[in-house]
Amino acid sequence: MFVGDRVVVRYRLAPGAPGDWRGAGDATLSDVTGIVVDAGDPLVLTRVTPSAVASDDHVRLPRELITSVRLLPYRAVRNREIRDVALRAIDAPVTADVAGWRARAGIPDASAVPATMGARLDSAAVDALRRWYGEHDLPALVELPERLVSGATAGAPVGGEYHRLVRVGPDGTESDIVTVPADDLRRGARLRADGFALHHRVTYRDLGR
Repeated sequence: MFVGDRVVVRYRLAPGAPGDWRGAGDATLSDVTGIVVDAGDPLVLTRVTPSAVASDDHVRLPRELITSVRLLPYRAVRNREIRDVALRAIDAPVTADVAGWRARAGIPDASAVPATMGARLDSAAVDALRRWYGEHDLPALVELPERLVSGATAGAPVGGEYHRLVRVGPDGTESDIVTVPADDLRRGARLRADGFALHHRVTYRDLGR
C-alpha cells in the first residue's frame, strides 16, 4: 500500500475510529474506500464518495483498529482492460496461442498470459502449455492477472504478488507499463511519485515441465 493507492479498509468500530456510515447500531466492523494520503499511523484516506465515513475530506484510521486493507486498481477496470494491459506488458520474440493462453519464450522468466475470455488452467491447458514450453526447453510459467483466471491451483506459486502499474497522464491516458514486486517498497513509491498507478495485481505459477 502506497500513497496515492485506492484501497478499501475494514476497521473495528471502537473509540478513535470513524462512525459507521451505514448507521447499523449493532455493527462491530465497517469499511471505507479512499485514496491513501498518509500510510502511517493513523492511516489517512481521502474519501472516494460523499457517503463515506467522515463528513470532512479525510478519514483517519488508527492502525490498531484496522483488520484488513484491500488494494484496488486506481480506477474501475474491466477484465478486457486487464487482459489487454497484461498482453502488452511484456514483449517476447517467440509467441504462440496455446489453449487460450499467449505463450512466450526468448526472454528471461518468459510466462504465458491468459489471452482469451474464459481462459482456464485446467488439465488440458496445463498439458498443452507444458508441451509448448517443453519444446523450448523451458518450464511452463504462467502469469495470473487478478480476476482473469479464478481458482487456479495447478503448479507451484513463484515469488509473491506483483503490481502492474501504468503511467497516467494529465488527461487520463495510460502508457508505459511496469511490473514491480509488491514488496519492493522503494521502487513502488518511486514509480507512483513518477506518475504511475496500480492497474492490476499479478501472481505467477510454475507448471513444471
